[in-house]
Amino acid sequence: MQITTNFQLKEFSDRPAELLTPIQLFMLRNLCSTLECIRAFLSNHYKTNISIKVTSGVRLPSDINRLRKAGYNPSETGDHLFGNIVKLRSKPKIKLFGKYYVYSVGAADIIPACGPEDAFALMLPYFNRQTGEVNLPEGTIKVGQMILEKKINSWLHISNPPELVYSDQMIASFFNRKHFLKSLDNGGSYVTV
Repeated sequence: MQITTNFQLKEFSDRPAELLTPIQLFMLRNLCSTLECIRAFLSNHYKTNISIKVTSGVRLPSDINRLRKAGYNPSETGDHLFGNIVKLRSKPKIKLFGKYYVYSVGAADIIPACGPEDAFALMLPYFNRQTGEVNLPEGTIKVGQMILEKKINSWLHISNPPELVYSDQMIASFFNRKHFLKSLDNGGSYVTV
């Protein structure tokens, strides 16, 4: 299933399209539009077609356990869940959200052909840290978070803004996150950029 000009559903999920809810497809279309704008910016900068490889998209709760066993630090409240329900383990998160979390709004981990570090550095001057906007010459995109992450290799984590689904009051109460971060220790710690 083609989502946008350069992105297909199979890049984000191996599930059949009919297993995704209309809301999940809405989230995915918005995320793909964001990635299209990033792709256009990078391609224009390098004056060549810069592809973007999606390394992780829609996750199920079972994916969180698989990633933990592989040595990664996936968030149980991460936006990769695209609204799929997950039982929380973290006591502070249970206190904030209850025993289950369903508020994720969609995210993907990507590797641009120019390299995640270079892509992040090129977009850095366009970051609006207060609003989560990236004011690129090709158009303004809004992200929930853009994180340069590294284990052995690097990737960019890009999530939809919570405003895509939730009210300003809900966001102020539950989703106060920094928009632009780096983690050079596989999600063990983060620094604001």
